[in-house]
Formats: sequence, structure tokens, C-alpha cells
Amino acid sequence: MADIKTPEELLDFMSNKINYGYLGKNGRVYHYDDSDFNLDWYEQYILESKDDILENLYGNCWDQVELEREWFLKNGYEIKTIYEMVKLDYNNVYPTHSFLVYKDNEHWFWFENSDFDNRGIHKFNTLDELLNYQYKRYVEFLKTFNITDEELEKIIVTEFDKPKEHISAEEYLNHVINSQQINKK
Repeated sequence: MADIKTPEELLDFMSNKINYGYLGKNGRVYHYDDSDFNLDWYEQYILESKDDILENLYGNCWDQVELEREWFLKNGYEIKTIYEMVKLDYNNVYPTHSFLVYKDNEHWFWFENSDFDNRGIHKFNTLDELLNYQYKRYVEFLKTFNITDEELEKIIVTEFDKPKEHISAEEYLNHVINSQQINKK
């Protein structure tokens, strides 16, 4: 990654090399097409380090954001890492998402590799414009799961700092959920 000089080069590297999946506590790498990808996810998942991802070439959005965070900070960008989910009191069946945004030349950019349908670098005039766009996109995605209006009201969006490496799914969720709330638009 030392040869990567621009966000575009980072996206190209990640989209060609990093697969969507996760590293289990059991040392196994789970690919999103594996039949048991979701079966033991909550018990098996650990947040990968940059070196883990570069070694096994797998990471979900939670992991990939941390690889992105390291590159963008090393290269002097102002960044924010954002987490969105439906916060329910019972087992959450809805997808969550972590993503990174960065500022360059007075514009904000949504850097997206793990969400295949939105992969790319998306430019916005303001951070609020970016966050509003992403929130609306997340809501529309959730509607494909037949989510109720009541459940949609329970979406939370947070800005979170770097979590510890190799933490469990529960520890990661506690970290991001208890981070700074962002007002929904």
C-alpha cells in the first residue's frame, strides 16, 4: 500500500484485491458467498487489523473502513468514519454499514468499496449534503427488507473513532453505538 498515492488508486487496489468477508476467531476466513457466512457471524467475527486484511485479502465494511482510515490519515486527509444501523431491542435482522468520508479541496467525498452497488468515490459540496444522501440511500435499501415505518424511526447514525483491533462483534457494536450521534435528516 505504500505505492498508493491517491484515493482513486486506493479504491482501485481495494476493489481488485479485497474480498467481502470476515476473519473468524477460529482463524477461518468467511467469504460472503459461503453458506455459513451469517450462521456463526456474531460469535466468530473479530475486527481485523490492516495487516490481517492485507494478508488474507478479506474484510467486511467494518474492517475495510479501518484500512481506509489508516491510509487517509497517513496521507493527511481530514476524515470521519460513520456507522448506521437500525437499533432494536431484539435480534437485528437488518444490515448495518460503516463508511469513511474525507475532505479534499473544500468538498466532501464518500469513499465506498464494500457496498458493491455504490462502489466509488462520490463528491458532495458539504458534509451535511453527503450524510443526508447516504442516510436516504440507507433507508431505501432497508425498505427492500420490508422494514416497518416504526423500525425506520430507530435508525441511528454515529461518527466513531478508531476501535481496538481484534475486538468481537459485540465490542465493535458497543463502540460505534455509543459514539457521537449524528442528527438524521
